[in-house]
Amino acid sequence: MGVLGNSSHLLRRRRETFMDWSKTKTIFIAVFLILDIFLLMVFFNKHSASQFEFIQEASIEDKLKSYNIEYEKLPEEVSEETIITAKTKKFTKKETDRLLNQTVKLSLNQLILDSYLQKPFKLGEEKLEDMKSFVESDVLFGDQYRYWGMNDEKNIAIFYQHYDNKKMFENKNGKLEIKLNNNGEIYAYSQTLLENLEENGKSESILSAYQAIETLYKNGLIKPNSKISNVELGYYTVVTELQVLSPTWYFKIKNGEKTERMYVNAFDGSIYRNEENS
Repeated sequence: MGVLGNSSHLLRRRRETFMDWSKTKTIFIAVFLILDIFLLMVFFNKHSASQFEFIQEASIEDKLKSYNIEYEKLPEEVSEETIITAKTKKFTKKETDRLLNQTVKLSLNQLILDSYLQKPFKLGEEKLEDMKSFVESDVLFGDQYRYWGMNDEKNIAIFYQHYDNKKMFENKNGKLEIKLNNNGEIYAYSQTLLENLEENGKSESILSAYQAIETLYKNGLIKPNSKISNVELGYYTVVTELQVLSPTWYFKIKNGEKTERMYVNAFDGSIYRNEENS
């Protein structure tokens, strides 16, 4: 019995030792597994962070290139500009009397001038240049307008008033519409004008053209494979009633068959957009 008792006791001790080792081994495996998972998480977090930093640090040029977005050479200088104020002009009979060989009608509030030529004005081979010459010589305050583009559906050439050699984009109160007949001749025009244009407040730094494009990009307004053109700094009306105009970047963005006009306020980055038509 003594020998059997000792053998049984020894066997029990071995079992306990084996079980203790199994538990210890299981604990070690669990610890190493947790450690591996932790290290993997650290690695992936660092990798993701580095990728994020790369995206954040990528220049707007690289971002546009990666999405096959084309653009023309952009103005690089960053200037200082100021808000301007103006009021809508009322045309007078004394002014319209200076218009020869034209039948002129004024709206009731005298803010809109409509003129019909007694004889259509023929345009030569340099149609745009001839049109500009007509505007300067035969339209009241014609030297204050700049050509914008054609509305082919209505056969109308659009001009907008300018200040400091910058256009007042899509301003219905500073707009000139030159109307053409089926022979491509000027037969009439409609005109509005802003007056008493004044700079209001101190000049401040504005967004560059690159920063304005980046604003459009971050807001998802420039799709892959787009083309950006006609980049220009001008003025856009931000308060209609008082005619308050802010420096604004203009972009024409074409994607497939769709073309949009985008405007970015050069002070605060506000975005205005319109589908292309005059």
